Amino acid sequence: MWGEIVRRYIAIFLIGVIIKILDDEIDQDFYHKGHFYLEIMKHRLPYCLLFMSMAMILDPFYSFGLFTSAYALGMFRKLNLMLPSQLKSYQELLLIIFINLLLIPVWIFLHSMIIIMIIQLMDDLMDCYYDRKYGFPNLVNSFGKVEVSITILILVVISFMMSWINTLIIIPVAILINYLYSSL
Repeated sequence: MWGEIVRRYIAIFLIGVIIKILDDEIDQDFYHKGHFYLEIMKHRLPYCLLFMSMAMILDPFYSFGLFTSAYALGMFRKLNLMLPSQLKSYQELLLIIFINLLLIPVWIFLHSMIIIMIIQLMDDLMDCYYDRKYGFPNLVNSFGKVEVSITILILVVISFMMSWINTLIIIPVAILINYLYSSL
């Protein structure tokens, strides 16, 4: 049991790092960081591939579920955007959901989606002033702090009901990654 928990912690940490790096790549948000971060970003593709391979070996279901959930949630704001795959975002989103339902247990996919929504909402809560100032989309600025906070609490309760141990692994790892990332 403890070996599985340690493997999951490491896998989740690696997936979280990949998601942060790819989010910066998509947003082109790596110019305000320090030298160490800029060096990592020069070599992000091999690092992401290495981290993804390691995470998939350590915990294939949650690694796949969390990564594809983050990918799907990232596309959700621009559903009609034409992607390099020649599919619109909503079509690729449906394809990602279908692949998840085919390859991993449904409850892991649903739990991964809920966890990624919690992390995204917490991130929006922390970045609401910055996003408002620079015109970035943010659910807190669209719906309000109280509404988003209540949604986070509801999703956390659902997440705990689905898998309290995995929630206690994933949420603190996400907070740790945000902390480490902000200190770069």
